[in-house]
Amino acid sequence: MNLASPAPSTSATPLVDLVRAAADRRPRAIAVEQAGHQVTYRQLTEAVDQLALRLRESGAGTVAVTGERGIPLVVAVIAVLAAPAKLVTVDPQLPASRRAAMLDRAGVDLVLATEAYARYADPEGKLPVHNIPQMGEEAGLLSVVRPGGPPKKAGGYVFFTSGTTGSPKAIAGRQLSVAHFVSWQRDAFDIASGDRFAQVTGLSFDVFLRDLFTPLVSGATVCLPSGLATGWQGLLDWLRHEDITVVHTVPSLAARWLATDVSFEAADRLRLTFFAGEPLSARVVSQWREHFPGSRVVNLYGPTETTLAKFWHEVDTPPVPGSQPVGRPLPDTELRLVDDEVWIRTPYRTDGYVDDPAETARRFVHSDAEPDGHPWYRTGDLGSLDERGLLRLRGRSDLQIKINGNRIEPEGVTAQLRCHPLVRDAVVTARRRPDGALYLAAHYVAGTPTGLSPVVLRSWLADRLPAAHVPSVLVPMDTLPLGANGKVDRTALPDPLAGEPAEVCDPQVGPDPLHDLVAASFEAVLRCPRGAVDADFFEYGGTSLDAADLSIRLLRSTGRQLEMHEIYELRTARHVTERLRSRPMKEQPPIPHGLQLAVTGLAPQQQRYRRVFLPFGNRSWANMPALIVLPDHTEADAVREALTEIVKRHDSLRAWFEEDSAGEVRQYFAEEIDIRVATVELETFPIHQHDAHVERLWISEANTLLPDTRPPLFRACLVRHGLGRSTLLWNVHHMVSDGFSQQLFRQELSALLNGAAASDLPGLPISYRDYIAWCATGGSGTLSAQRAYWQQVFSEPYDRVLLPTRHACAEPARGIAYQFPIEEKLNARAERFARDHGLTVFSVFLAAYFLLAHSLYGTDDLVVVTPAAGRTRPEVQNLIGNFISLVAIRHRAGEETSFADLAGLLQRRAIRAMENQDYQYDQVMADVGAAPDDDRFPLTTVCISLMDLPPEQEEQLQLPRCRDLGCDVKFDLLGYLRHAGGTTAFDLHSRRSLMDEEDLRDLKARFVQILDTHLPHA
Repeated sequence: MNLASPAPSTSATPLVDLVRAAADRRPRAIAVEQAGHQVTYRQLTEAVDQLALRLRESGAGTVAVTGERGIPLVVAVIAVLAAPAKLVTVDPQLPASRRAAMLDRAGVDLVLATEAYARYADPEGKLPVHNIPQMGEEAGLLSVVRPGGPPKKAGGYVFFTSGTTGSPKAIAGRQLSVAHFVSWQRDAFDIASGDRFAQVTGLSFDVFLRDLFTPLVSGATVCLPSGLATGWQGLLDWLRHEDITVVHTVPSLAARWLATDVSFEAADRLRLTFFAGEPLSARVVSQWREHFPGSRVVNLYGPTETTLAKFWHEVDTPPVPGSQPVGRPLPDTELRLVDDEVWIRTPYRTDGYVDDPAETARRFVHSDAEPDGHPWYRTGDLGSLDERGLLRLRGRSDLQIKINGNRIEPEGVTAQLRCHPLVRDAVVTARRRPDGALYLAAHYVAGTPTGLSPVVLRSWLADRLPAAHVPSVLVPMDTLPLGANGKVDRTALPDPLAGEPAEVCDPQVGPDPLHDLVAASFEAVLRCPRGAVDADFFEYGGTSLDAADLSIRLLRSTGRQLEMHEIYELRTARHVTERLRSRPMKEQPPIPHGLQLAVTGLAPQQQRYRRVFLPFGNRSWANMPALIVLPDHTEADAVREALTEIVKRHDSLRAWFEEDSAGEVRQYFAEEIDIRVATVELETFPIHQHDAHVERLWISEANTLLPDTRPPLFRACLVRHGLGRSTLLWNVHHMVSDGFSQQLFRQELSALLNGAAASDLPGLPISYRDYIAWCATGGSGTLSAQRAYWQQVFSEPYDRVLLPTRHACAEPARGIAYQFPIEEKLNARAERFARDHGLTVFSVFLAAYFLLAHSLYGTDDLVVVTPAAGRTRPEVQNLIGNFISLVAIRHRAGEETSFADLAGLLQRRAIRAMENQDYQYDQVMADVGAAPDDDRFPLTTVCISLMDLPPEQEEQLQLPRCRDLGCDVKFDLLGYLRHAGGTTAFDLHSRRSLMDEEDLRDLKARFVQILDTHLPHA
């Protein structure tokens, strides 16, 4: 989408010449004024010419200007540009290290400073420093230039970004680009000699030039505040008393002024207010208009890289709700929206980043389709056009975060917060807990003496935002800290998790150790701050896996047992604490860490896997191949050393299997094994062929049996892509690993390859052999009760249904899959539906999947299998091994009265199944008389699974695609609900003899239609 301004181009007269032209028209007019001191345009240009001459004689190519706000500073800034030298303005209030870095990065040769700041002008004492002369005095500049060569190219300026989204960058600007903007602003808003223009912007930001040169090219007066007028409580009074007619400011700075304007007195003299730098809320606009009813309000937008503002919009009366549009482009400016990112194209831009051609090339994109060669600047801001064709911003792509698989824009949440009638100002930021997990924190200022409770505010937000977008913690504050640029200083916001957590105990009761333990468990599992005692399990995207994890953590930390279904019922840390308070302590002897036997039997999960998947011997579906991106420049020796440490920690990776004389399978463990890492070089192939080569390698590995009768039961292959990039193709036998173990393996491998020692990895209180021995002696001792549950589920006989063969093919069992992303609006509807009905999002999709499978199989009675993590004991949380269980969920059509009723029913049954997962699937098969099947899944052939993938795999989920799985599969229909980053996708897997691509596409359409039919629109 492209949008270009239809207005004609304005003059490209050099900036200083525009000031001279204004001086020629009205030489006796007041150019600059401060605290009763005035200089005319003639006096100003004479002083500028005098100082510019001295600068030229000095030979300085890049000159820094610093000091207090005043008339001498204005003279110095104009003189540097008139010399012409390259201008760098440095705010003396910045930290010394920041000032020194700016001088060095910009290549400054000479520093001009007002007398009071001369000794602070160059913190490291590397440069010649001279006082800025007073009006009418000789300059007397030192003719000293930085050693090491001729001066740098003269002209232009260097400003630094504010650094809110990363490290500040030095940007090389052009005088002509500034001239273009100030000429447009003068002409568009009739700024002329009668105007009094406030100069209140900090010295180190490019908008300082706007404050200074817009009035000076217009023949207006630059008004400089001083003394008390520069404090928060004096600026609005100063605007009134000095009859200011035009002002630029930042919304958060204006909100601070308004909050401290105790002597509220409406003033009509101010006729133009320009806001920029932050989202402008309707609240700030309305409050500003109460104080200055005669002022037009204009919202400006434009990054430093494209020179001052490049979009403008005069705000409506009344303003639209929420954040205001930034409007339409300036003349000679074009807009393009690329995947919602704002791209700007203009000849009046900057020259990019100083001494950083790679970053300049990345952000300034050239197109062969643009004949004039002007590049597009990729802003990183996200936006869209409204129904009037106005650009509206909604945050930054580089500030987007992913929490529990949801893409969130904190600025959008901030805008919603500011819509609350009692919230005067707010900011939402992404924070990290000590364990690295992200959460949202909101700091807000209430516009009422009685304040605004975080609980009330959270409830208000929950009615307006998706659950995952509601901040985990809300922090009331008296004021928000502002930086030198007038924007909210995010680095100065208090850490919500520092010190004692808020709202953890009832002040009438005192400290509550039990609640502290419960809150810590919620924090660890759901990534919510410990102070959020009313954080809802479902609002934080809780799943059945989270409920199982939380149950285990609660038992470990409190000694009290809480079942999964109780967590779903109680939902918050506060209610869980109250339930546990009356719950007796549960004795749970630890799993003993005993002798490391060289030979054992099988763990229950291994026995189940063998009987369900491998009843007549090894098959390729026991392979678990994975591609793991490695740190740059990783060598095979480093991978081998890391694998050696991992294998030494986990005895399951040193196991193999043999039948004894009685036909029983026994498990053997080697003390150490020879680890080999194969290497494949892709550097000799064209880079566009690499993905195809990797896919072929993966398919070959997936179809090559891993011998289970000799160690190791894994293979490792280092795939080199060139330029230091490499990937590990890892394949391990399912008898000794599972999906959760693969995540543990990735984490340990990454840690070791990034420099961690084996001693830095999580401790292992027991080994896999200890777990097998514990299970052999009775384990938890609850299997009889669990068996009774499964006997009740299958009290009526169940007949396995199979899909008929539809397609003749050479490899009938070979898998085929169709992946499709869940459209964002549909996913948001599912989230809201889940939250409103006390469900997990997975339960919503599970209900739709059951309806789809009922229709596909033509049966009213259906069993669907889903995996359970199987890690019901805290001792095994960090162990690699086969712990996964399979549980069955049964449903008969007509048991429910609505879709919500169906989702709730299936959720309750899934929870109960998870609570009884220790009684293994093969044991259930034996009880109900389901025969083993070496080809297809026994008891039922319908499965569903929930899978969280690493964020780097998000791109793989964003496009629909049909693919050959490259290996045999045992089920008829498998649904995968997958999350990565901010994307949710659903996969439908089957066999090539049962379905082809057209069949799977049809299933996808039916699945989406079921969801769309049953999920209400917002």
